[in-house]
Amino acid sequence: MENERMIYIMQESDITEAVDIWVEQYGRYCRSSEAFPPNWLKETRGIASFLHKKVSDGTTIVAKQDGRLLGYLAYDEFPFNGEKSVFCPTIAHAVVDEYKEEVYLSLYQHASQKWVDRNIFNHMWTVFYNDDRLMRILFDLGFGSYLIDAFARGDDRMIVDPGYTVNRANLQDVEIVYGLAEESREYYRSAPLFLRRDCYSRDDIKGMIQDSNVFIARIAGEPIGFINVSVSQSDNIIDLSTSNSGLIDGMGAYIKPESRNKGIGKALLKCVFDYCRENGIDGIHVDFETANLFANRFWRRYFDPMLLSLRRTINKNINDR
Repeated sequence: MENERMIYIMQESDITEAVDIWVEQYGRYCRSSEAFPPNWLKETRGIASFLHKKVSDGTTIVAKQDGRLLGYLAYDEFPFNGEKSVFCPTIAHAVVDEYKEEVYLSLYQHASQKWVDRNIFNHMWTVFYNDDRLMRILFDLGFGSYLIDAFARGDDRMIVDPGYTVNRANLQDVEIVYGLAEESREYYRSAPLFLRRDCYSRDDIKGMIQDSNVFIARIAGEPIGFINVSVSQSDNIIDLSTSNSGLIDGMGAYIKPESRNKGIGKALLKCVFDYCRENGIDGIHVDFETANLFANRFWRRYFDPMLLSLRRTINKNINDR
C-alpha cells in the first residue's frame, strides 16, 4: 500500500468524501456519552464550510489510494504566545479506520516538513479523547497533553454543604471579582502550570456581569471563589459545542487555594447547572489545562472529556546550517 498511496492538495471534489470520513469518526468516538452533542452526526454544513475555506487557502492535504480518499489534514497558522504555530482542530483531520496509523503518519510527515521548513516549530493538534490509537501515534511523535474539552448535562440532584453562600454577582461586586481574577492569573503562572492568562480590566468584568452570569462563593461574607457561565449563540466547530450551550469560559472558575476541597467548587457548579436547567440549556462545555492539577481532578468528576489538545515543540535549531 505504501507505494500506491499519494499525498495531494485537497480539491473541492474531495470535500464530500472527507466529510463522510469525519462524521464516521465522530460517531465512533463520541457515542459513548449522552453529554456529547449529537448534532455533528447530521449537521455537516459547518464542517463542509470549514473545508471549503481550507481548500481555498491551500492548507489541506489528502491521502489517496487508487482514487479513494483515505484521509485528510488541514491546519491554521497563528501566533501562540508570540511563537509561529500551526493548529489542527478535531474538525481538521480524519482517516479511514483500516489505514489509520500509516495514513496519519504520512499526512503529518508531509505537512510537518513544510511547517518546519518555514520555521514553524510549535505544532498543536486536537483529537477525540477516546481515540487511543491516534493519541499513541502523537505521543510517540513527541506530542504532550495540553488541554481538555469536556461536556456535561445539568444534574439537579447535587447536594451541597450549607456552610457557605453562593450568589449571582451584580455591578457592586466588580471589585471583588476583579481581585479574584487577578489572583487566579498568579495561580496560573505558578508551577506546574506556567501559563499566561488574559488580563481582565474592571470594564471587562463589568461586561461579563451584565452579559453573562458570574457567581461568587463566600464564607462568613468573605469572597473565596467564582464561576462564570455564558450561553453560546452559534455552533463552534473548533471545540464542538453547539448553539444554546452553557459555556464555562471567559474567566472560567477559581477558588482560593486555602478554600479548596471543601465542596465550594461543587456549590458553584450547582448554580451553573441550576441556571442552565431553568433556562432550557441542556449541554454545558468547559475546557481546562491538563497541567492544572486541581481543575483536572475537579472537572472530571462532573464532566465527560471529549477532546484532547496536544502540543509538540520542535528543536529550534533544526534549520541552522
